[in-house]
Amino acid sequence: MTPRRARRTVLTAARRLIRLEGRTAASLLLWPTGRRHGVGDGDRAFGYLRGEAPAMLAMLSVLVAEGAAMAFLIPWPVVHLTALALHILLVVQVLGSVAAGVTRPHVLSATELRVRYGAAFDLRIPLHLITEVRLDRRVHDGGTVRLDGGRVNVIVSSMTSVTVELAEPVAVTRPLGRTGTASLVRLHADAPQELVRELEARLLAVRHRGVPVAGDPASDHPRAR
Repeated sequence: MTPRRARRTVLTAARRLIRLEGRTAASLLLWPTGRRHGVGDGDRAFGYLRGEAPAMLAMLSVLVAEGAAMAFLIPWPVVHLTALALHILLVVQVLGSVAAGVTRPHVLSATELRVRYGAAFDLRIPLHLITEVRLDRRVHDGGTVRLDGGRVNVIVSSMTSVTVELAEPVAVTRPLGRTGTASLVRLHADAPQELVRELEARLLAVRHRGVPVAGDPASDHPRAR
């Protein structure tokens, strides 16, 4: 890698990190108000942190307890202030992650399914590209967003519970900035049955509006064009 390309890569990563921190900060401001980002009138929001939030809040409690203990145990002012600053930063990061997950749910609108994971991942899938949606509970090892072989898994607590198949690939940008495409999307929702039922209803509405779902036999009928 040339020095110029290396600098460009570092700058791109830094810009992505700054944008991520900005979205996380915005989520912290939204959380106390009960508002949710990107959820408009007529949209349905589906949470996904029910199984993960307790562990994150438990981690937060441990960090606060550690910070309080270190305040009494460290006698050196500089070390004490440094440790305190690091603990405050970690507490804010954990709070921000919870806030982002709560205020940025999956969103189902009249035209698209928006699959998200906090402030780090956001995938928009046009409804007319969806050919099938089904309940599909799977357990995964490691990672949060995994893209491989035309499939993207958006994993929460090592699980996905809904599979969405597409007629053609959509662009996917992973949290660290790498890109790819996927024609099969697996995601987790706290209420997967409700998500599948509502998504199927929205797909029918798309067909009735005269916008055939790609890959549907009705799309070959002259009236559907």
